Amino acid sequence: MTCHWRRLLLTVAIVSGLLFQGLALAQEAKKLDPARWEPAMKKFADADAKSPPTPGGIVFVGSSSIVLWDVQKSFPDLDIIKRGFGGSLLSDTVHYFDRVILPYQPRTIVVYAGDNDIAALRTPKEVADQFKQLVEKIKKQVPNAKLVYIGIKPSIKRWDKVDKVREANELIKAQIAALTNVVYVDVDAPMIGEDGKPRAEFLAKDGLHLSPAGYEVWDSLVRPHIEGDSRLSTRRALYDRYHPWVPPSSLEEWKVESEKIRQRVLVSNGLWPMPEKQEIKPVIHGKVDMGDYTVERVFFESSPGLLVTGSLYRPKKVEGKIPGILCVHGHAEDGRMHESSDASVPGSYANDGEQFRSGAKHYSQARAVQMVRMGAVVFFYDMIGYADQGPLAHRPGFADADAALWLHNKMGLQTWNSIRALDFLVSLPDVDSSRIGVTGESGGGTQTFMLCAVDQRPTVAFPAVMVGTAMQGGCICENADYLRVGQNNIAIAALMAPRPLAMSGANDWTIDIETRGLPELKQVYGFYGQADLVHAKCFPQFGHNYNQPAREMMYDWFNAHLNLGLKSPVKQQDYWPLTRAQQTVFTDEHPRPATALEEAPLREQLRARDRKRFESLSQENYDAVIRPAVNVMLPPAQGEIQIVAGSEKEIAGHVKSEEFTVRSKQMSVPVTLLKPQAATQKVVLWLDGAGKSHLLSENGTPDAAVAELLKAGYAVAGADLLLTGSTASAENPYLEKMKKVSPSHQAARPGEDYTGFLYGYNLTLLAERVNDIDRTIQALNSKGFNDVTLVGTNSAGLWALLARSRMAKDQVANAIVDLGGFRFGKIDSSLDLNMLPGALKYGGVGGIAALAFPATLDIHGAGDANDSEISPLSKRYAGSKNLKLSADSLTRDDVVASIVKK
Repeated sequence: MTCHWRRLLLTVAIVSGLLFQGLALAQEAKKLDPARWEPAMKKFADADAKSPPTPGGIVFVGSSSIVLWDVQKSFPDLDIIKRGFGGSLLSDTVHYFDRVILPYQPRTIVVYAGDNDIAALRTPKEVADQFKQLVEKIKKQVPNAKLVYIGIKPSIKRWDKVDKVREANELIKAQIAALTNVVYVDVDAPMIGEDGKPRAEFLAKDGLHLSPAGYEVWDSLVRPHIEGDSRLSTRRALYDRYHPWVPPSSLEEWKVESEKIRQRVLVSNGLWPMPEKQEIKPVIHGKVDMGDYTVERVFFESSPGLLVTGSLYRPKKVEGKIPGILCVHGHAEDGRMHESSDASVPGSYANDGEQFRSGAKHYSQARAVQMVRMGAVVFFYDMIGYADQGPLAHRPGFADADAALWLHNKMGLQTWNSIRALDFLVSLPDVDSSRIGVTGESGGGTQTFMLCAVDQRPTVAFPAVMVGTAMQGGCICENADYLRVGQNNIAIAALMAPRPLAMSGANDWTIDIETRGLPELKQVYGFYGQADLVHAKCFPQFGHNYNQPAREMMYDWFNAHLNLGLKSPVKQQDYWPLTRAQQTVFTDEHPRPATALEEAPLREQLRARDRKRFESLSQENYDAVIRPAVNVMLPPAQGEIQIVAGSEKEIAGHVKSEEFTVRSKQMSVPVTLLKPQAATQKVVLWLDGAGKSHLLSENGTPDAAVAELLKAGYAVAGADLLLTGSTASAENPYLEKMKKVSPSHQAARPGEDYTGFLYGYNLTLLAERVNDIDRTIQALNSKGFNDVTLVGTNSAGLWALLARSRMAKDQVANAIVDLGGFRFGKIDSSLDLNMLPGALKYGGVGGIAALAFPATLDIHGAGDANDSEISPLSKRYAGSKNLKLSADSLTRDDVVASIVKK
C-alpha cells in the first residue's frame, strides 16, 4: 500500500473516530440535560397542588438514595417533604432549586447527591463547585435554612471510583468548615468493613443502593441534625414564597372550620364581639351631572369620630330597585382620586392593557363609571388615610404594643368602615339589597374578601390581584394579629362560598392563582355543588394592576351574577374623568366634621368602648363571648403526642428520675419526672421560668421542697417549656423576627416591627408555652397520673394560670401559681416575651383566667385585687371558696403546705 493511501486511510479513521466521539458526547450531553427531569417536576407540582406541604418543614432532596428512603418509617415524628429524583446529579438539584427546595421555605435541607456526578465522569472539583452553587442559592433565597449534606457513599458497584468520591467529599468538607448552619454527615467510615471495603449488608443486591440495614445507619447519623423543635427555627412571615392551606374533606367539616376561620377574622380585626352600630347620618352633596349618570360626595361617621368618605355614582334612568356595588381602591397614590403620570400612560397601552386614555390616566374611576353605566349604584369609598378620609394617616399608626394588646389595628378600622359603607349602600332607596357586589384591587382586594368573610350581604365579589398563596399583603392595613395562623388568604376568601367569587392574577404574587388557590376554592365550592361559581384568571403579561382586561372580566362576572341582563362580553367604554375638585368631599359649605378624631383620642375612645363592653358582660354569657376570642389567642394544642423515652435512674435513695421528651408533630418538650418509691397516681407538675432543672439541687438530688412532696407520696414533674431550660436559645426566633422591621413598615418604636407581621402568622411565644403545658399534662395522664396539681413559679406562674383557664374543669385538681404582680397593661414593648395581642380587650390576666371558673385557683403575687386586670376574676368567683388571692409571693414551702395538707 502506498504512503498516499496509508495517509488517506489514517485520516478517515481519525475523522471517523472524532465523529463517533462527538456523537457519544452529544448523546451523553443529552442524557445529562436537566430537562429530562421535567416529568418529575410536574409530578411534584401536582402533588403540591393536591396536598400543599406546610412551609418550614424538612426537605430531603437528591438522587435515588433519597427516593428509596422510607422517611415516614425512619422519622415518623418529623415533617419531611421528600423531593428525590433517581439518577439525578448534584447539578440537577442546583438547576431545579426553585422547584424542589424554594417553594417549601424549609428550615432544614437534607441533600444526598454527587454519586451520579462521579459516575458520569464529573471531576471532584466540578462536584465541589456544584455544591458551592447550591450553598449560594440557599444563603440567598432561604438564608435561615440549615443544610445537612450527606457525603457521597462508598459502594461495591462503584468501588473503582472511590478515590474520586473521597476527593470530592474532602473538597466539600473543606468548604463546610468555613460555613455556618451547614453540616457534613460522613457515611464513608460507618459503611466500611474491617477489610477496608464497603460492608455488603449495608447495600442492596445491586451493590449500589442501600439495604434496610444501610438506611438504619443513615437514620442514626442524620437524625441528630434534623430533629429538634421546629419553633426554634425562623418564624413564618408575610413575604414567604408559599403560604399553603388544605381545605377540609367534606361539607360538614367545612362548616365547622369556616366558623373558626370567621371567628379568627373577627377577633383579629378587633370586631369580636361586633361593635354596636350607631345610626348612619350621611351627608350627600355636590351632585355632578355626567350625562347618563351623576356623582355625589358622601361622608358620615362609622362610629364616633371615625369617618367614611367617598363618591356615590348613580344612573340617571332607574326603574325600580337596582344592584349596589362597593368599589374599593388599593394603595395607589390618592386612592379613588388616583391620576397616573403622563409618562406612565404609554406603558398602560402595552399588550392591550388599556384602550382609552381615560382608563390609562384614571383607572380607578374607569370601573366606577362602567359599573354605573351597567345599571348599578356604585359607592367608591376611601381607605383609611387616603383621599378625604382623615384626619388619620394610613401608616404608621395603630401599630405599637398598646394597640396590639387591644386588637386595635388599621385592618380592623377598614373592615368596620367597609361594613358601615355597606350599611349605607343598602339603605339607599334605589338599591336592591339582594344584589350587592364588592370589588377592589391589591389592598382593596384584601378589603373585598375581608368584608365578604364577615358579612353575608354581598352576593358577588371580585378581589383583583390579591388572593393567592404567595405574599399575603404587605401593609399594616392588610395584616392583623392572629389573622393567618394556620391559614392564608385562600381560606379567608373561601368564606364567600357558595356566593359567586372571581379573581384576577398578574405577574406578581398572584401569578399562580389558577393552580394554587383556585383548586382549593373549587373544592370548597364543590361541597355545595357550585364549583362553577368560583373562577380565577391570571394575566401574566401584565404587572400588578387592575387594568382593562381584568376589569372587563369583572364586568362580565357582575353582569351575570347581579342579573343586569347586558350582552356579553361587556366592554369598557370611554368616559370623561372627574377632576380632583369634583371628587373632593369636603368643601367650604361642607367642611370636615369637628368630631373627626385624630389617632390618640380615637384610640382612647376605642379603649373606653371595649372596657364598657367587657364590663357589661353578664355571668351567663361570659364564656360565650370570651372563650371564642381566647381560643384564637391561646388555641388548644393540636395533634397527637408521642413520648420519646430517655434515661431513667435512681437518685437520692429510692427516688427514680425519668427523662423523656413529649413530641407533637415537630414540637418537643423535655420533661423530668421524679417518682417516689410507692406507686402513685398523684403528680405535681411544677413549672418554673428556669425550666425543669429547678426540681434538683446542685448535687443532683431533689430540691428540699420537692423531696417533701415525694415523701408525701406525690410524683413531681418539671418541663422545659419553649425557650426555657435546655431549649433556651441566645437567638430567640421571635425576638429576631420582631427586631427586623419589615420594608413596608414605618416602626412605631425604633427596632420593633408591627406585631401583625409576626403574630399574624405564628402563635405567640406565650401561646406556645401554654400549649407545652397541655402536652406535658397529656403525657403524664398517659403514664397513669390522673390526679394532677399544676404549680407555676416565677415567670411560669402566668403561663400556668393561662393554661388552666383553657382546660376542662376536672383536668387539674388545683392550680397554685405566683403572678409576681404581672399585668398585661404594664407591657410597653412589642418585644416583650409575654406579649399577647388582645389580652387587654378581654379583661387582662384576670379576665382570661376567669374562664377557669369554678375550678380551684390559688393565686399568689396577685397585687391589688381591685385593679382592672384582677377584678374580673374576683367578680366571676364572687361568693365561691375556690379562689384564693394573695398579694404575697409564693415560696417553695408554700407550695408544699398547699398540697400536702390536702
